[in-house]
Amino acid sequence: MGAFGEKLRQARIDRHGSISDAERETRIHRRYLEALENEDFSALPAPVYTRGFIRTYAGYLGLDPESCVDLFQPRRGRDDPPAILPATSRIVTPKPISLRLVGAASGVVLAIALVGYLWSQYNAFVESIGQVEAQGPSRTTVSVTPSLARPPTALPASSPVVAAVASPTVAPTPVRGVRVEARVTERTWLAVWVDSRPVMAEEVQPGFTRAFDADESIRMRVGNAAGVHVTVNGTSQGALGARGQIIDAIWGRQ
Repeated sequence: MGAFGEKLRQARIDRHGSISDAERETRIHRRYLEALENEDFSALPAPVYTRGFIRTYAGYLGLDPESCVDLFQPRRGRDDPPAILPATSRIVTPKPISLRLVGAASGVVLAIALVGYLWSQYNAFVESIGQVEAQGPSRTTVSVTPSLARPPTALPASSPVVAAVASPTVAPTPVRGVRVEARVTERTWLAVWVDSRPVMAEEVQPGFTRAFDADESIRMRVGNAAGVHVTVNGTSQGALGARGQIIDAIWGRQ
């Protein structure tokens, strides 16, 4: 027993009081009074309550409450209230995602996908050109002469002149250059040059149609000749070749 407990016990004895008397007067349970006198800190409640008991008990015994509180030296760790752990782990709420950030990320993904697609298309086109050059020239040259309106035929001098009213006849418009209409029925690569100027080079799907007009020549390179049907200056030429055949065709004025 230390000085603290002995001081309380001696003061009670000097008052000729018992633990029961002290319990009745202070309204502090006797087990806490006995724990204070015996310095049994493990039987005492939290320090904040224990100090209140000390002040009340010291006042009852005629002692200075504050000096008794100062004399009270519980074991290390009893002064600080025990930390109260949360019943459940803390839920960390994620920060809201910025719509602008989502839009920017989506734009980057789309841009990467587009670049990848264009790069694959370019590689396929370069590969088709390499195949054409490796196989040697495989070109079909078609010379197209623009159609002209037939000049009028002079009547013989002995022929009678008959006056008649006839509906006017419109002479066909002469073709001044080359016109190629392409109609795609199967997936294929299609590259076109008009008067030596590239106008398209891409993969086309069935249903694609387009007309090309040139002053001198039109060049067309296809990766699947059976899938491209052409009409040149109004004359249908059908498919350019067999399925899977690479054709490099040129139409020009004679």
